[in-house]
Order: sequence, then C-alpha cells, then structure tokens
Amino acid sequence: MKPDVLGIGAQKCASSWLHAVAGSHPDIGISNPKEVDFFSYYFDRGYQWYERHFPQKTGARIWFECSPSYFHDPRAPDRAATYRPELKVLALLRDPVKRAFSNHMHEIIKGHIQPCSFEEGLKNNPAYLEQGLYATHLNRWFSAFPQAQVKVLFAEEISASPAQAAEAVFAFFGAGSGFDSAILHERRNESDRARSTVLRAGLRAGGKWMRQQGLETTLARIKATAPVSGLLRANSVRIRDEIPPMQPETVRRLEAWFAPEMEALRRLLNRSTLPWQAVARETTG
Repeated sequence: MKPDVLGIGAQKCASSWLHAVAGSHPDIGISNPKEVDFFSYYFDRGYQWYERHFPQKTGARIWFECSPSYFHDPRAPDRAATYRPELKVLALLRDPVKRAFSNHMHEIIKGHIQPCSFEEGLKNNPAYLEQGLYATHLNRWFSAFPQAQVKVLFAEEISASPAQAAEAVFAFFGAGSGFDSAILHERRNESDRARSTVLRAGLRAGGKWMRQQGLETTLARIKATAPVSGLLRANSVRIRDEIPPMQPETVRRLEAWFAPEMEALRRLLNRSTLPWQAVARETTG
C-alpha cells in the first residue's frame, strides 16, 4: 500500500491524537508503527520497505502515515514529493513556547534525561527551539507541494473543538463525513509516565492489536469502563508534578525569540492572528 496523506508534525502538537482519530475512521488505514520516519531517517531502505508498513484494513481506501521528524528534516519535503507528487500533507502546530516545554517533558518521560527544570533541559537540547521554527520548516513543504495539498491545523483549535477538527481532518483526507470517532470522547494525557512500565507496555500491546483489527471504537469503550479507566489513572504519574513550570522570564525571552518566526508564519498562512496570540489578546484585553 502507498500513503495518500502524510502527517508531518511538528512534534508534541497532537500528532498522536491525529493518528488515533484517523485510524478510527473506517475509510482510513494507518501505518504500523505510527512513525515510520522513512523520508527522514530511513530513506536508504527504499520504497518497498516503506510500503510494507501499511497493513491491510477491511474497507480502507485512504492510507495515512504521520512522522513528526518530517516537519523539521530539510530533506523530507523533496523526498516525499518525488515519491508521490499527489500526496496530501497535514501539519500540526501549537504555541511554540508551550511546545518547547512539552518537548522537555517528553524527553524526561522517554528517559533521555533525568527530571530537571526546563531551563536546564534547554541547555542540553537546542532542538526544543529549533523545532519551533514553523515558518522556516513549512516553507520547504509549500515549495515542494501545491498549496491546495497542504493543510495546517492548530492544537489549540483541536482542543477547543475536537469534533470540528476531526471533521476537518476527514474532509481533507476525502473520507466519509459525519463519522463520530470514539477517540473524541477520550481524555488523552500527553505528560505522564507509568508507575509500572511493564503494565503500561502490556496494555499498549493489547490496544495496538485491537487497532490493527479495526477495533478502535471498541477499545475506546473498554478504556472508558470504570475498572480499566481506574487502572490507567492509578498507573499514571503527572510529569508536571515532578518538574517546575517554566520561569516567567524564560517565557518572555522565548516569546521574543520566536516573534519574528511567528510573524513570518502568520503571513505565510495569511492569518490575522495565530491561535495562541488571539488567546493572549483576550486575556489581556
């Protein structure tokens, strides 16, 4: 199978939500695993290797893969366009300062660094900021693909209206409209770690198998039952309770640092404001 739609991130901008929502639609088949990273890290393995990551799904007519590494890898846009010029490309963005903090929590959850403040983490990992250069990275994708084939969604708008965002996703994919995904009724937490990694690994393996069988809706209902939801909560530790929030002076410094890039993004997308800027204006207005 060949993908029809490519999700490109950015990282920590609701790509897991997008993958789950897309996979829940009967018209859409998804890659296994979610992030194949072909056009970034594994391009040397060839097209046939890539296409083996799309398992059959009864009734599926649209195929989707989402790797956030594609967003910031400068080689990915031209590689993807050469592979399949008719690909649709879906990008997800969010407040770059909040994205950077979420990136820091992700590194802790993955065990790449020990729990520490954002400021200490930033000294170690400049990619926290590099991945937030949205206009720079998006410009490469707009150069590689026609504008009509590239869609940008914002995590803030997804959070405000998940159902409306899902309908926009399905419409862009060309999937059937009016589908009420069970994923929209789940509470999803991006910033936690497991008390028992063995338990979480077992639960996720079971969930992965059900998704591969096209049982996303059934899985969502099982997770919503009191015994299972209680088990999931008991095994979850909020990372935000273990590390301090970003210091106010750091927030101000990063907002100023990102400002030229965000102005370029606003112009690129022909928007009067970006979602997080609108929220800030309402708060201070």
